[in-house]
Amino acid sequence: MTGCGGLYLQQGVDEGTEIASLMSWANAGGPGAENYSRMPAHPRFDRAARALAANMLEAGAESEALDGIFKDAGRYVCAMWAMYAHVSGGLTLPRLKEICAASGLLSPGRARALLLYLRYLGYVESAGRDNNRVVRYTPTQDFIRSWRRHFRAALDAARVVEPAVDLVLNRLEEQPVFETLARFQGEEFLAATRGAAATDTPYFRVFLNRHAGQQIAMLFGAEGSGAFPTRETIAFSSAATAKRFRVSRVHIKRMLDHAQREGFLVRNADGTVVLRESLRDAVRESYAIQLTRLLSQTARTVREKPELLSQCEMSARRMLPSAVVTASVI
Repeated sequence: MTGCGGLYLQQGVDEGTEIASLMSWANAGGPGAENYSRMPAHPRFDRAARALAANMLEAGAESEALDGIFKDAGRYVCAMWAMYAHVSGGLTLPRLKEICAASGLLSPGRARALLLYLRYLGYVESAGRDNNRVVRYTPTQDFIRSWRRHFRAALDAARVVEPAVDLVLNRLEEQPVFETLARFQGEEFLAATRGAAATDTPYFRVFLNRHAGQQIAMLFGAEGSGAFPTRETIAFSSAATAKRFRVSRVHIKRMLDHAQREGFLVRNADGTVVLRESLRDAVRESYAIQLTRLLSQTARTVREKPELLSQCEMSARRMLPSAVVTASVI
């Protein structure tokens, strides 16, 4: 299949089928509870989740700045909300503090430090002061390119479940499409975490809130085949992992020791690791949530940008005899 994610007709199949399937993942304000529950049961979920972990690792390996942002959930969330603030009204320190406080994930005090970190990376720069004399910031082109790269890696995995994701993936270079997707990403994440004790879980404390812990969870997710995450024994080298993620071997050892105490994994004498069901369940749930939100955000972007559909329809009509095109994409 080519163009529009294979949305053209073959052998009389309605060209709206894949689009309708994608659109089913989103309600007006984001994914419904039923979508969160149906994702893990989807026949292509395991493959998509493993692709998401592998794609994010690859994106981090290709970009030192993205590698830094992927180091822990706090950095990633701050970067996401910095972009969200920019595309939904403007990025200022007071607004970023408000978003952090509302989420329950980060303290308002951390917003300043992370904004300074984004400036250090060359990801945001001052855009002067507004009428209230508050400094406004704007993402640099490096930040936009990196965030677009991270979106591309994520959507490439999400399209395993819904090929119609290509409607957005193929036009991610267009600023209105990119900004709409970034707005929905921040909006949905904030709505989902507002007032929730999302950080008060062993999985968050052991992996997501630790330096490079999120990346080690990705590493486990990318391993093996079949059921996600793998039940197979994982070859694991603390030295190689420390070098890859630029942390100390002592840091890796402490993290794995903590994970073992929590009953998340078993470390064998030869260095290999076996994930226990408690960790497999936590990782599976995390990736099901991520993929559900990705599909929701993509569907909402398509809904807000109907020109994506009309462009697909025009491409389909150019490629196929008029007699074959029997239905509208909407």
